[in-house]
Amino acid sequence: MDTSSLWQGTAAKSACLPTLQTDLQVDVAIVGGGIAGLTAAMLLVEAGKRVAVLEARKVGACSTGNSTGNLYPTVDVNLQAIAAEHGPDAAAAVAASRG
Repeated sequence: MDTSSLWQGTAAKSACLPTLQTDLQVDVAIVGGGIAGLTAAMLLVEAGKRVAVLEARKVGACSTGNSTGNLYPTVDVNLQAIAAEHGPDAAAAVAASRG
């Protein structure tokens, strides 16, 4: 039985890049080549910044590659506001949906 995620099973193979051997001059260094890091890098490049993405393993693997594709904002700090506007049952449902 194949236990790889859909993302790992269907993604194009990423290039294996050598370890960085020289200094780079960049505006922003992003640690992590997952979906959040790569999205941040793309947006920064589009804004004209020089960006380096630092990934210890394989781009798009680890948490991103093993996920179900869901990104959730932190809701803990907003539960009181949700409860005030939608009631305590709604706040409990939101909290439960986050695992």
